[in-house]
Amino acid sequence: MSRRTLLRAAVGAGALGALGSAALARPGIAGAQASQETAIVIGTGFGGAVAALRLGEAGIATTVFERGRHWPIQPDGNTFATLMKPDGRAAWFSDTVGATATVGIPVNRYPGILDRVKGNGIDSVYGVGVGGGSLAFGSFTPVPRKQDFEHVFPGGAGYDELAATYYPRAKAMLGASPLPADIMAHPRYVGTRAWQDTVRRYGKELVSFDYAIDWDIVRAELDGRAPASIINGELGFGVNSGAKNSVDRNYLPAAERTGNVTINAMHEVFEIRPRDRRPGFVVSARVIDDQHNTVRIVTAEADYLFMAAGSFHTTRMLVEARAKGTLPNLSPRIGEGFGANGDFLTARTALSDDYGDVQGGPGFGRLYEDDLPGGPVSIVYHSTPLPSPLGKLATTNLIQVHSDERGTVDFDHATGNAVINYPFPEGNDLDRRGAAFAEHFRQQAEVRHGRLASGIPIYSRAVGFGSASTYHGLGGVVMNQAATMDGAVLGYDNLYVVDGAFAPGAVGLVNPSLTITALAERTMARFVARR
Repeated sequence: MSRRTLLRAAVGAGALGALGSAALARPGIAGAQASQETAIVIGTGFGGAVAALRLGEAGIATTVFERGRHWPIQPDGNTFATLMKPDGRAAWFSDTVGATATVGIPVNRYPGILDRVKGNGIDSVYGVGVGGGSLAFGSFTPVPRKQDFEHVFPGGAGYDELAATYYPRAKAMLGASPLPADIMAHPRYVGTRAWQDTVRRYGKELVSFDYAIDWDIVRAELDGRAPASIINGELGFGVNSGAKNSVDRNYLPAAERTGNVTINAMHEVFEIRPRDRRPGFVVSARVIDDQHNTVRIVTAEADYLFMAAGSFHTTRMLVEARAKGTLPNLSPRIGEGFGANGDFLTARTALSDDYGDVQGGPGFGRLYEDDLPGGPVSIVYHSTPLPSPLGKLATTNLIQVHSDERGTVDFDHATGNAVINYPFPEGNDLDRRGAAFAEHFRQQAEVRHGRLASGIPIYSRAVGFGSASTYHGLGGVVMNQAATMDGAVLGYDNLYVVDGAFAPGAVGLVNPSLTITALAERTMARFVARR
């Protein structure tokens, strides 16, 4: 559904008028044969990219709506904002940008790659743009342990099947691989080695995992042949060297190469309704510009609809459609089960170990601790992108715990919009267990070895740490609750969820990107097989 095709059709019908004109009715997907099945995918992150590729391979004419812009890697190394030079490219139409909600730098409003959703009790951050959350994620692609997966997922979630087929399929498509020994040995990666030493003082060995990174490009960064990005710890605002294997560099180009998939950037969906005479859906979107003005409104219809706008925005659209009566038959359980993946963010300061003037990214390894009261916990090191020589002052750790605390995404009748309600204030179970482990880790790794003033953890919610915010918000259209185990959304035929909204608020003590991708791969495999 190209803009040129839309313009021709609109002019012929006399339907394209001034700004704010009525939606243009479409009989199907542009380019589809009369007998060809059609689909719409909303969102281009991990789940949406999988859906687009597998639909295209199945011969289904597919239109993808993405509210953000394209981010092609520029050879001058100036595609994305950086921590040293933050600007509007790092934030989705926001007046400030920063790692937390309370620590922000003023910027001009722009369709940048991070959307901070301010909820009641927690903030949740999402990636925006062609590539979705993969543009902003830290490139961590760990497989959860079976016992942790089964602790949070409902019975029948099928860990063994995922581990045998879909995790490997997802890792292969994302080009995920371990941190190579030659890069870890480089002087820029002294922080990675220091973290390994710290964990050994604690009395454990790190569990390594894979990263969605092209290590040859990282080597080019180290040699000065590519813009220094990963080696500066720059991942959250995008990677200017192109070393991050975000889905706009694998899944989405492969989808377009099928000839059946069209990706429409800067298309912000605002209405979903069922088709009148036969199964399927009608989706309306605003085409927006860099100032968030509506350029025109477009409407498409299709046999199938796949929701992949990120856990909050997928859930928000469905909650609003149910409340406003455009999809009144949706399950009353849509909106339930929103969780923070057990995330508890800390910074360690006053380091006695040398983490380097600049910490090369993305980080390294995961420590599991299974012998503490309250259940298992994990901790992982994230390189902290501080300018030289400030890298020696602090580094960041993400602690993850099992927690049953869940919020909801609810319709606010006063505003007419959906909001996150997370009724667990400071001192909640996640806070208590996260803080307890942060202190325990310091005692075992630092104080016990005579380093009394080192490794001091900071986790104050007042500055956005602890459980005040999450980059891993999950749930809202949870499997075995608001959707079937095959991803079909209850209440309507041909409606599917393929993103983090499908997970039950957590994925099991690890970052969720690979699990979201693997679950989407399985959902799409089952969908194609049923056809």
